[in-house]
Amino acid sequence: MEQENIELKQEPKQEIATISAEDLSADAGAGLENVTPEDLIIPQLKLVQKNSPMVDPNEGGYIQGVKVGDIVNNVTGEHYDGEKGITVVPVAYRRVFLEFQDRDVGGGLVQIHSNPNVLMNTTLRNGKDTLEGGNYIQTTANHYIIQLEGDKATPLMVAMASTQLKKSRRWNSIMAGIRMNDSKGETFTPASYSHTYQLCSTPEKNSKGSWYGWKIDLVGRVGEVSVYNQAKTFAQSITTEVETVVEKEVLVEAF
Repeated sequence: MEQENIELKQEPKQEIATISAEDLSADAGAGLENVTPEDLIIPQLKLVQKNSPMVDPNEGGYIQGVKVGDIVNNVTGEHYDGEKGITVVPVAYRRVFLEFQDRDVGGGLVQIHSNPNVLMNTTLRNGKDTLEGGNYIQTTANHYIIQLEGDKATPLMVAMASTQLKKSRRWNSIMAGIRMNDSKGETFTPASYSHTYQLCSTPEKNSKGSWYGWKIDLVGRVGEVSVYNQAKTFAQSITTEVETVVEKEVLVEAF
């Protein structure tokens, strides 16, 4: 039997089309038409404490390489050496009053108050501003910032409560105390986002225990117009609705 010669036809290779930035720009924003500020969460910077699940390999929140005292982005998991710190631009500030259930009855955030008069209905019990029903109020200072890292500028929030409120007051005092002169020689206080600051962590302790707190130092004026404008836009975008959503994610340890 003669062997038949079988020719195998090779199919022509299909070239894979790539998408250019121009192609993507034609559909800019598509799929996000119905996303409002209420649907967004601004990432927070948090300090890693010794009891944090981020440093425990057996916990679901473990982040490899993170150590106690580091600064962590709670959404992306990016972390930074707390001693070296990060450079930030403060853009806005808001103080709120978070109502929590006591841990003995389940714990958890119950309500967010914006009016400080809620403290008039509390008495001090076990170091907490406690309402008649047993819930307690945690005064929280929310600082909205932009983190500068190389050519990247990231909008974030830092929530300070309990022992860290004095750090918040000091930071606000530094910003309010900056003075500049305009072309007419008149003195004015520039916008908070006119200057940069270094945020680091520092060990602290009292009779109740030890922890890491914030260390905030003035660096100098913002050098780039693009950074200033981005900070200004971020400040203008912060609405009551955005803050309400963000603050529902705030679970600051009460030291």
